[in-house]
Amino acid sequence: MMTAKNLACGLFASILLAFDNGAGAQQFTGQVVTMIVNYSSGGPTDIDARIVARHLPKHLQGVNSVIVRNVGGGGGNIGVNQLGEAPSKDRLNIGFFTWDPLDQLTQNPNLHVRYNDLKFIAGFQQGSLIYIRRDAAPGIRQSADVAKAQPFRVGALAPTSHATFRMRLALDLLGAKYEIIPGYKGLKDIEVAVRQGDIQLTHNSFSGWYGSVIPTLVNTGIVIPVLQYDHNRVDGTLSRSPDAPDVPAFLEVYKDVWGKEAMPRGEKWQALQLIGQIMDSMGRTVFMPPNAPAAAVEEMRRAFEALAKDPAYIADYEKVVKFKPRFIVGAEGERIIAGLGTVSPSFVSFLRQYLGQYLGEKK
Repeated sequence: MMTAKNLACGLFASILLAFDNGAGAQQFTGQVVTMIVNYSSGGPTDIDARIVARHLPKHLQGVNSVIVRNVGGGGGNIGVNQLGEAPSKDRLNIGFFTWDPLDQLTQNPNLHVRYNDLKFIAGFQQGSLIYIRRDAAPGIRQSADVAKAQPFRVGALAPTSHATFRMRLALDLLGAKYEIIPGYKGLKDIEVAVRQGDIQLTHNSFSGWYGSVIPTLVNTGIVIPVLQYDHNRVDGTLSRSPDAPDVPAFLEVYKDVWGKEAMPRGEKWQALQLIGQIMDSMGRTVFMPPNAPAAAVEEMRRAFEALAKDPAYIADYEKVVKFKPRFIVGAEGERIIAGLGTVSPSFVSFLRQYLGQYLGEKK
């Protein structure tokens, strides 16, 4: 039989629970939420981030807007460091990054924090590709021509970035002759250099390809796509991504260059596959600082879970990027990040050797 005392205790407990749930769901009420983007304005990371910033506030109670702050430079590491070293007053900031796990694997001194120490919120699946100027000597008509071209210049971000690493691996496996020109702050700067003819070949994500490169460089006849990195199907086979069905995959181009029965082998091929599995699963990432309150982290994760189902956001993204966003939220993304600690020592050794001249080591 329910006594008055038991009833009172039950009511008190219910009130406490309701208060806790309400407080946990209102971490951002009245707060300024700043989104740090680790590349410059106008680039593909910025394009994706600003679409998110437009729609995220509706899923955070008491938030009217999200302020985007571009912190480019250092191959994206300056923005990551700023979030990772955030003071208490900025503990509710979020970072929208094109992350670079290679910097953590190689212990790049320019990366001051570990991704494992940041609070993971969400990841976005994002493919990428390589494109080249048509007038790269003696002329490029099809993808396989890249292997026969005269030595050309390749525009890159940081020399140790995952994007530069993948380009070098792919071009080496194809037997291309090239010179890396690193140090560009963002892909928008590289696009300008391609347009001006300062460089002939570079890369971009699918969102940057559709949102910027096609309108300005493809439709004007300046460039053609060379290849997209192989997409890993659920059954383990490699193919073109459904998000870029008109761009040949690396293996297709490789066979056009070396013969229909040819298959790449060796450490460079293994490395290209491994970094592809990591980056294509989660090319863009959203984090909060290490000192972010646990309740705020959970609320932000719930906001991104809601965003992933938001028809207005999906339509806005698809209008700009031409394909639907694909999210990873919570545990699955954390497993990918934790997997950086399980990469074999032999791969890390190869990685450091391959990037040796840029890491200050003997190659």
